[in-house]
Amino acid sequence: MAKNILVSVVSLFFSLFMLEIGLRILGWTFPVFARPDPELGWSFRPTMSGWSSHENDSHLSINRFGFRGGDWSKEPVPGRFRVAVIGDSMVDSSNLPDEYALPNVVEKYLASCPAGIGHAEVLNLGVSGYGPAQEYLLLQHAVEYFHPHLSLLVFFIGNDVADNIRSLSVEGQQARPYFVALPSGRLQLDTSFRESDGFRRALSSDWLARLVNSSYLFQAVKQVRLGKSMMPRPKSLQVAYDQGQNEDIRLGPQYPQLFSPPADDVWSSAWSISEKLLVKMRDWTVSRGSEFALVILPAPIQSLPTQKRRHAAAQKLKLADMDYPVERIAGAAALNAIPFLSLLGPLREFADSQGVFLYGFPPQLGEGHLNATGTEVSGRAIASWLCERAAHKGS
Repeated sequence: MAKNILVSVVSLFFSLFMLEIGLRILGWTFPVFARPDPELGWSFRPTMSGWSSHENDSHLSINRFGFRGGDWSKEPVPGRFRVAVIGDSMVDSSNLPDEYALPNVVEKYLASCPAGIGHAEVLNLGVSGYGPAQEYLLLQHAVEYFHPHLSLLVFFIGNDVADNIRSLSVEGQQARPYFVALPSGRLQLDTSFRESDGFRRALSSDWLARLVNSSYLFQAVKQVRLGKSMMPRPKSLQVAYDQGQNEDIRLGPQYPQLFSPPADDVWSSAWSISEKLLVKMRDWTVSRGSEFALVILPAPIQSLPTQKRRHAAAQKLKLADMDYPVERIAGAAALNAIPFLSLLGPLREFADSQGVFLYGFPPQLGEGHLNATGTEVSGRAIASWLCERAAHKGS
């Protein structure tokens, strides 16, 4: 009996070993990319690569600095204009292959700019789920460590305002730093998340994530437990044309309160902190001898194809239009002399003229993240704007 048990155990381990080898040969891996971070709440694990299931299956490579992209040098390449793009998942573009990531598209189009910033080096410093407080802290790190000539913040209207208030933040993403407004109006950093039960549990259980990452077989078990596919299933990146079958809108925005002036103290505070953080980001960057600029990325519902569809969405919200949040952030930037580009116009113009959805993948179009067409349109608009600014400064 002992011999039979031993043979069974050895056979089992050999089978598991061969399965592990097979998965590695196939390049199949779904690692845990995020890790708890006492400064920022969470961050990407350095030197990690594998498939990510984030609205679409795509292969990610995280560099030694903990960001998506190749291993950059700490110092800018001589003769190359360095841009650090900071933001949330709209910037890291973890739902898309590398060549469609928003910063990579910006870099591609800047290559044809004749105004002294052609062949620019564009760093992808986006991290999924980040809000303005984390982006400000990351901006400080980026300017001090990577020395960009320009720090470009992509402010996503869809949730960046709400991310300034713990009670408004998405459940599961509240263990992070926030800024709170003092009676004097000054902002004070709140890092009390470090003492929260949720963050302490994340720290104490991180060994399990590291264990899962050590074995492709463990990652397969993780996928099963999460109810996700055990094989990568990337969705089509073809242009998602509007078939005009249903002009009505089923899906509402994540935060309907965004699209009208704040009706309570919580949302008033969220807006006030957003505007003050933009000024703090500009002041910090300029004090370090770098430039700061802002890109305003509209919420998906604001960029739906056809005016008719957008009007129907606004009517459901009992609004004349849905432009308030973009106009307010643009107004704050203009008031404080912060260079900015609103992508609301370029995205709407393209969506209407071509009849396409710029957010989401079939069958869930018009929601979620920028798709490949969306990053292409956005990246081209950003590169054109940066090139025009460089030409104007040069003249």
